[in-house]
Amino acid sequence: MKPGKYIAAVLISLSFTVLLMSSCFKQSATADVNPNFGDSVMSIKNFRKLHSLGMVEYIAQPLFIEGVVVANDEHDNIYKAIYIQDNSGGLVVQLDGLSLYQTYPIGSKIKINAQQLLLTDYRRMVQLVGAVDTSSGSLVTSGIPSPLFSKFIKLVSEHNIINPVVVAYKNLGDSLQGRLIQLNAVEFSAADTAQTYADKKNKLGISRSLKFCTGGTIYLRTGGYADFAGIKTPTGNGIVIGVYSVFNTEKQLILRDTSDILLTGKRCTGAAWLQNLPQTATKLNN
Repeated sequence: MKPGKYIAAVLISLSFTVLLMSSCFKQSATADVNPNFGDSVMSIKNFRKLHSLGMVEYIAQPLFIEGVVVANDEHDNIYKAIYIQDNSGGLVVQLDGLSLYQTYPIGSKIKINAQQLLLTDYRRMVQLVGAVDTSSGSLVTSGIPSPLFSKFIKLVSEHNIINPVVVAYKNLGDSLQGRLIQLNAVEFSAADTAQTYADKKNKLGISRSLKFCTGGTIYLRTGGYADFAGIKTPTGNGIVIGVYSVFNTEKQLILRDTSDILLTGKRCTGAAWLQNLPQTATKLNN
């Protein structure tokens, strides 16, 4: 991308940031966006740098990003959104439609024209959205309207191989947001073992703690509408694959399907195993 266009996009973003801070506004994607997807592509890492936490950036210039779909709504644990990644980073893309997995299956590479879209964050999780509204006093976002999908999104290729990046607990950070990651030597805490992934009856989401044998906790987040919400968590130790997310300071993993849970080994032993046990008070006899 030419430096002039990049600077213009940043300046427009800053003007909308000031507007959001000073007054209420509504901004939505419209159908008059240029359908030309161009040849240049901005890395997702650099695209995310246009955003400042707690702010809204309107993309006024044609900016193009490209990524492979690593998660979608096929098992109803993700709602009106897809996750995409390239070699530099990942991103949540809000789409106002259902059965998105049929149009954007896992492994499909897509190109997005971000002009007239907006960068925001929800509880520190950065996302690309189609509309924002602050008239209620709080920021309300919505996805790209389904009639406009083809205006903003172009299918580049299908059946791309996705290899999750293996990450240790100490390396979990915001640079991994939206990326497919693999955690080794983990297990559900004793309190969250053999429990349902979520509350299927009441359609309530639940965060289950995953413990690393080397120390550290990440929370597996499952929505109440997920088709595997009523399945019980396994008791073993092993590998878990999912999309890295955050909720404020809480490190989270979004599960795509229970086939990404490979906990068949023996549970941790030693100091880490002791840390995973429920903390109960013990009365000592003198």
